[in-house]
Amino acid sequence: MTVWAIIPAKPATEGKSRLAGALPPDARARLNLNLFRHTLAIAGAVFAPANIIVISRDPVFLGLASTAGARAVAEQGFELNQALHQAALIPPATDGVLTISTDLPNLAAADLHAMLLGRTSIAIAPDRAEQGTNALLASPAAIIPYQFGEGSFARHRDSAGLAGKVPRIVSRPGLAFDLDTPEDLPLCPETLFA
Repeated sequence: MTVWAIIPAKPATEGKSRLAGALPPDARARLNLNLFRHTLAIAGAVFAPANIIVISRDPVFLGLASTAGARAVAEQGFELNQALHQAALIPPATDGVLTISTDLPNLAAADLHAMLLGRTSIAIAPDRAEQGTNALLASPAAIIPYQFGEGSFARHRDSAGLAGKVPRIVSRPGLAFDLDTPEDLPLCPETLFA
């Protein structure tokens, strides 16, 4: 069995809207682009390029994915869970998928390796508040439904229980710190703003 990486990405001009009061639109778009590049590079250090799926409505992101050898998939809808379901149909049904958020400025290859450890069917990386989900391993891909959004950590954990599985909870700084609010900006590497 193979595990694939899925990287969903909103268009650069749409992402991180909660930072609108702190960053002008062009700076926010540049930040989103740099976050995407960072996530794609980290995934590329762990997965074979052909086993990385980027799903987006942004042609720039899709172009970067293709250049890196990843599978670029044009998103058919406007909702994250729908996009993830679309992307998860690409690998063979018996394979697993690791969904990775693109707003993890301190993500490292070791964080993704930690998600893949052991023979766990489901691994969940919660955010700092243990409210949201920043990375989700599902093996096979359809073992639980995608339920990203507010309160998704509890929903994914509960879905694992309903599937008869005990999820492995992966708490690592690189996976827990997601860039959401203006207060998070000083904690990000300066390279993301270049």
